[in-house]
Amino acid sequence: MSHELTANTIWVLTCTSLVFLMQAGFCCLESGLSRSKNSINVATKNIVDFFIGVFIFWLFGFGLMFGESYGGWVGTSQFAFKDTSNTHWPTVVFLFQLVFCSTAMTISSGAVAERMRFRAYLLLAVGIGAIAYPLFGHWAWAHDAAGNATGWLGKLGFLDFAGSTVVHSVGAWSALAAVLILGPRTGRFTDDKNKQRFSSSNLPMAALGFLILWFGWFGFNGGSTLALNGEVPSIILNTILAGISGGLCALLWEVITSKQISVEKIFNGSLSGLVAITASCNAVNYPSAIIIGFIAGLVMLASLSLLENRFKIDDVVGAIPVHGFAGVWGTLAVALFADASLFQSGVSRLAQLGIQALGAGVCFVWSFGSIWLFMKLVNRFMPLRVTVADEKIGLNVAEHGASTELHSLLETMIDHEKGNNQSRADVDDFTEAGIVGYQYNRVLDAQEILLSDVKDREVRYRSIMDNVMDAIITIDLEGKIEEFNRGAEYLFGYYNHEAIGQNIDLLIPPLHQKIQHEYSSGELNPQLVRAIGSRQEIVAQRNDGSTFPAELAVSSVILADREIFTGIIQDISERKDYERSLNEARKRAEAASEAKSEFLANMSHEIRTPMTAILGFTDILLNNLTKPEDIESANIVKRNGEYLIGVINDILDLSKIEARKVELEQVRVNTIEVIRDIASLMQI
Repeated sequence: MSHELTANTIWVLTCTSLVFLMQAGFCCLESGLSRSKNSINVATKNIVDFFIGVFIFWLFGFGLMFGESYGGWVGTSQFAFKDTSNTHWPTVVFLFQLVFCSTAMTISSGAVAERMRFRAYLLLAVGIGAIAYPLFGHWAWAHDAAGNATGWLGKLGFLDFAGSTVVHSVGAWSALAAVLILGPRTGRFTDDKNKQRFSSSNLPMAALGFLILWFGWFGFNGGSTLALNGEVPSIILNTILAGISGGLCALLWEVITSKQISVEKIFNGSLSGLVAITASCNAVNYPSAIIIGFIAGLVMLASLSLLENRFKIDDVVGAIPVHGFAGVWGTLAVALFADASLFQSGVSRLAQLGIQALGAGVCFVWSFGSIWLFMKLVNRFMPLRVTVADEKIGLNVAEHGASTELHSLLETMIDHEKGNNQSRADVDDFTEAGIVGYQYNRVLDAQEILLSDVKDREVRYRSIMDNVMDAIITIDLEGKIEEFNRGAEYLFGYYNHEAIGQNIDLLIPPLHQKIQHEYSSGELNPQLVRAIGSRQEIVAQRNDGSTFPAELAVSSVILADREIFTGIIQDISERKDYERSLNEARKRAEAASEAKSEFLANMSHEIRTPMTAILGFTDILLNNLTKPEDIESANIVKRNGEYLIGVINDILDLSKIEARKVELEQVRVNTIEVIRDIASLMQI
């Protein structure tokens, strides 16, 4: 083996390893941009499509693509590839083309993520690897041992150096066919104007995948020379310039049009530049590479908006705008910017543009059409899409039974929502979900303490409610009974279950229901207003239809944005009977007092009249007496008569006191005379 062949072998195998590394890049990028409940499913699809791609490409894919051409349409040799040469160079080329096939297949996994059955995706990978990619690859890239094109597109002069169309567009248009059959994720587009943006599970991982793709792209484009020659440095530099140009385009657009910079659009802008330059990285100068990359960023942004806003196409990672539309632009850019010496003899740039457009169009029709028909056929026998329930819980669990820390936390929360509070969330100090689980467990512990306290209060409340003798009734704003304690059962004659849910009219006589009706209609009766915070007397009705006087005290409280009223009702029938008895006794006492007063008035008249006459005759007698002893005796008679008149006046004053009409006055009294009068009275 010559030194040149050895160097080329080492270079191509190195580039093969770099392109294989792109599989890891797609895995990280697509898993990071998907929701965490689907990330394991997305990663697994990226792994298994490599398995499928390798087997199919070895078995017959390489033969269909690079075998001896049958009319420029299909290869007919080199199936179940084996290398019979002494240099092993065919194996090197086979390995390089093998990872290209794997790349084309894995592009679709991100676009159909989060709602496609795993088994259905396996068949999609088979369709791309066995039908779409090798046949179109034959049309564009098949050649004979001398390097002359044998595929019908290649014979026309179609140029695609490293696969903007052959690899990237084939994968994108195949993904578009599957996406249209699947439909958008549940809740992605709510109506004609609104779209729901789902959050990515791990943007740092997506960023790592993005950088790995960048690194792998050096081998993707640089290795397409199949030789370590002078073109490699410029190819890699063109790749870098186009990639950063596409990223700057997306960044500039976000800065101008949005307050918040979309990380995903920056990733996709840069990747679209890499896709576009892939077709012409060997044939353009550096300024052209920058222009191609920048325009690719604009194409990606425009097509992304068109697919989402106009057609409601749900591409989880933006694979169709990045690899499909940017791939078309890169293919057309060959005719506009590439070295014209690479064109077939006599072909102008305009003619080359037509050839490039034809190749891009054929790629769309073939890739989209063949995969759409294939997946439609599969969908008739096996649904491509998971159920809504599986989509809700996530494909990690639904398809693989694999759980993440976040999903375990959510399952614990769902158990608690159903009333199973025995379990606790997993705790891990080294994961975000584990830290959240620790805090959530603390909340649960505090909640259990609070609930225990609430239950104790509820028991005490129920004990009071059930044992208090007064009736306690709770109603809502519409008058519907919500609480009815044992005291109310005893007072009204209804069981609790009979009264709960009934209107308060049940306990109010028909003639008194107007109060409740006015209250329920929003016109609060003044009597009820006075009852809130105070006590009012009402008339209530028992189950047997009898009525009784009651005392009502009402309190109101707002719970959960609704107002409820609690009334305490006491039967005051005995009190009313006692009040009636007191009223009747008072009336009898007033009548007796009135009779007494009348008697005293009559008595004073009957006594006062003769006593006045006696006193008058005594005064006459005193004027005619001469003997001292006779005068003293007459004075004694006069004083005692006056004393008797005073006693009568005092008795009459008692009636005035009862009638609260007595008038008090101060009079000087000679105590000695009072004693003398008493002594003289006692001598009679």
